Amino acid sequence: MQKQKTFLVDQGEFVGGAERFLIDFLNDLDETDLRRLNPVILGGQSREYQSLLRADVPTQLFNLPSVSGGILKKGIASFKLVMTASRLKKLAKKEDANHFFTNTPRAHFVVFLAKKIFGLKGHWTACFHDFTVRPSSLVKNIGQYADVLVANSIPTRQYLRAEINEKDLKKIRIVENGISFPDIPKAVVSTSIQSVLCLGRIDRRKGQKYIVEAADLLLERNPELKFQITGSPVKNNQDTLDYEAEIKDFIEKRQLKNVHLKSEVPSPFEEILAHDLVVFPSTEPETFGRIVIEAFAMGKLVIAFNQTGPKEIMQQFEIWLRDKKKLNVTPGFLLVEPNNAMSLAEKIGYFADNPEEAEVFTTHAREFVEQNFQLAETKKRLMEILTG
Repeated sequence: MQKQKTFLVDQGEFVGGAERFLIDFLNDLDETDLRRLNPVILGGQSREYQSLLRADVPTQLFNLPSVSGGILKKGIASFKLVMTASRLKKLAKKEDANHFFTNTPRAHFVVFLAKKIFGLKGHWTACFHDFTVRPSSLVKNIGQYADVLVANSIPTRQYLRAEINEKDLKKIRIVENGISFPDIPKAVVSTSIQSVLCLGRIDRRKGQKYIVEAADLLLERNPELKFQITGSPVKNNQDTLDYEAEIKDFIEKRQLKNVHLKSEVPSPFEEILAHDLVVFPSTEPETFGRIVIEAFAMGKLVIAFNQTGPKEIMQQFEIWLRDKKKLNVTPGFLLVEPNNAMSLAEKIGYFADNPEEAEVFTTHAREFVEQNFQLAETKKRLMEILTG
């Protein structure tokens, strides 16, 4: 019987939720698991990615061309992706790789091309962390060629069910994000709300501009409030660079002394612990909300735009508080009207003026995450898929 060798195709240009999902999974494997999986990461480009990954998981330089830009750029990128798919086929044959795991839309595209055009052999698990695979026909094709489709949440499963062929529905498995509690600092519950954090890469879809607009609105009403935006744009994505420039320009023009910008950090935990309130202002639906559960695990108050992803976590938390703790919780109390700086400012201001209202959430937040989002369960389910 041929020994398994798994290529994990993940460009790793930055470390977001999808990348942390894979890194945490690999870092939690024991030696037996590692031998069974026999993994090699193709990509893992950023230094942060490499610094977080365990040393005994090898990485190989494997560039996955970006498909952003106009028609001409997309055409050139598509040609490059076909060439990348050809390289993957050759590399898999050379190294006897027989299992493939993809974690991002670009990686899905490359393995799909390698299978469709170049006849790549082997078991393919495509893990979905977002709703951005375009065109939708590509999702249908991935569903046809992949052996397993992993959804990281119930909303992701619903998305896949709507996009793929009926005969491929049986391929869908749910493996929710989990976190490793030995790595999570103990909860530090704040008794006041004075420092606000927005954590994540600088991107229009992440909504940092609404944070600075809310800070502007609250400057006179709550002068004690301090806001920190921690994250960086993607170096090869001009739109994220432009968005960062817009944010800086707004801060400068409005002379916002209450807002501080900080580049991305290797670990979010110290950032979260240093603040009282974490805001998740995603402007588009997300499949999950990893920062939400990490902040809850550290006893922090979290508010978010009422978008798919964080909304489901908040709703699950509310149900848990009512059922397990017998608490009367107002539905949607931690959610804010999407893309509305005024509503966001009002919610932040309310908790700043009434910090005792946060206690019903922060007191029990870590226990909720411990019971529902354990990395051990994530690892168990994904190992069964990758080695089954």
